Amino acid sequence: MELPGNNTYMNELDPDRIKVLLIEDDEEDYILLRRLLAEVPAVRYGVTWIQTYEEGLTEIEKGIYHVCLLDYHLGSKTGLEILYKVEQSLGTPPIIILTGRGDYLVDLKAMEYGAADYLVKGQMTGNMLERAIRYSMERKKSRDALLESERQLKYLASALLSVQENERRMVAAELHDDLSQLLTAIKFKIEGVLVRMDPADSCASDLKALIPNIQAAVERVRDMYTQLMPTVLDDLGILATLRWSCREFQKDHPCIEVESEFSVSEECISADLRLVIFRIVQDAFKNVAAHSGALCVRISLVQQDGYLTLGIEDNGSGFDVSHARSCHNCGLGLMSMQRRAELSGGTFQIESGEGRGTSINVQWPLADQ
Repeated sequence: MELPGNNTYMNELDPDRIKVLLIEDDEEDYILLRRLLAEVPAVRYGVTWIQTYEEGLTEIEKGIYHVCLLDYHLGSKTGLEILYKVEQSLGTPPIIILTGRGDYLVDLKAMEYGAADYLVKGQMTGNMLERAIRYSMERKKSRDALLESERQLKYLASALLSVQENERRMVAAELHDDLSQLLTAIKFKIEGVLVRMDPADSCASDLKALIPNIQAAVERVRDMYTQLMPTVLDDLGILATLRWSCREFQKDHPCIEVESEFSVSEECISADLRLVIFRIVQDAFKNVAAHSGALCVRISLVQQDGYLTLGIEDNGSGFDVSHARSCHNCGLGLMSMQRRAELSGGTFQIESGEGRGTSINVQWPLADQ
C-alpha cells in the first residue's frame, strides 16, 4: 500500500527516503498523518505504522529509523512510558510526541523524558510536521556526534590512566629492584671497608659519616616506590593499604588527627577498584595536607545497601567548589579524583565552602563489580 503523492511505505532498497516509525492506535489519525506527509514537496518518506505499545517498543529499539512519531495515548499506556523505557543511545531515533490537545505539563514531561518535539494533531500542517522532523533529525545528528566524542574522550582518559599506572609500576619496580639495592650494596661495602680500617684514620671518619646519608637515601627511595605502587595493596588488599596510608599520613603530619572506619568485605572489591580507591585517597590526603589547614581528617570505606561508599571529610578552611572545577591550575587533583571515580563506574560528590571544611563521597554499585 502506498502513501499518496511522492510518499511510499519504507523500502530498504531506497536509501533516500526518510524512514519514519509511526506508533499510533487510531487509524483516522494515521490517515491524517499520511496526508500531511504527502503535502511535503521534494521529500520522500518511508513509513512503518505500528498500533500497539508493545510492538512499538520492540520496533523502536531496532535502531533503523530516522524519526519516530509517537502518539501520547496508546490504549492504557502513554507515549511517555515508551520514552522512559527507550535508552537515549546512538541507535534511538528522535521521538516526536503527538497529542490530540495541548497540555503544558505533558509538554514539559515529554521534554524531560527526551522527546525531540511535541505537536498537537489538530494544529499540524504538512510544513510544520516536515520542519519538526527535519529539526529533530539535525539535533539528533549533533547529539550523536557529541555522544561519540564523549565516548572517545572517556576511552582516551581510561587509556591514559592505564598507561600512567603502568609507568608508575615500572618506575616503582626500577626504584625497588635497582636503585634501592644499589644504595644498600654501597652502604654494606663502606661498612665492610670500615671494619678493616684503623678507626683513628681520618678517612675512616669521613666514610663513617656517609652511612647515615646513604641510609636516608635508601629510606627516601623506599618511600618513593611505596607511594608510586604500594606492595601492600597487592599483598594484603585495600583495607591494609588504607590503614597504612592513614599511619603514614599521621606520621608525616602529626598536627592533623586521622580517624578511620572500614566496614567492608575485601572480596567484594575488584583489584582494579582497589587501585582506584587508593589513588582517590592519596589525592585527597595531598589536598588536605597542602590546602585545607585542617586539624582532623576522617576516612571511611563501608558496604551498605548494595553500594560501596568511600568518604573523606576534613574540618579545614574549605573552598569554592565551582571555582576549583573551573580553575585549570588548582582543580587538577579534584578532576583526577572525579575522573577515576566515574571511569570505574562510580559517582563522585564533593561539598565544601569557606570555613565549612570539605566532604568527598564516592559510591560504586557492588553488583557491577
